[in-house]
Amino acid sequence: MAEIKPIPAVNGVIFNSKREVLLTRRSPLIREPGKWCLPGGHLDGGEDWQSAIRRELKEEIGIDVRAEKLVGIYSDPKLTVTLEVLANGFHGQFVVASFLVTRYEGEITPNHEVDLWDWFPVDQLPEPILKSHPIRIQDAYRFTGETFIR
Repeated sequence: MAEIKPIPAVNGVIFNSKREVLLTRRSPLIREPGKWCLPGGHLDGGEDWQSAIRRELKEEIGIDVRAEKLVGIYSDPKLTVTLEVLANGFHGQFVVASFLVTRYEGEITPNHEVDLWDWFPVDQLPEPILKSHPIRIQDAYRFTGETFIR
């Protein structure tokens, strides 16, 4: 088996007034195309978690995050290690800081990484969905201020 290397990343969980979650569908231009997921992406070198979530959501769905809360840190290898070997020749283990976005400005306008987006009840998530995202959604839905570590 190829080496496993950690990849720092962020996800943003956004609920509308009906407590439905915003999900995006991955375009054919990126890894695991056609799967639904939370918006987010990788940290850039020299970037902190808060800057990364704000940049990623601006890039991916066009909004300006004004307030967010850390819901959890996710690194469970059963859920976060890629099945395929990545282009760099290793399996990636995504180490993700997941944030509940509590305030944002702007209209949702996806970029080239997203081919569709919609709001979903948390008990009716679409398929196919990235395997690690339903637990992040449930944790954010139940979030009371205590951070999850999974």
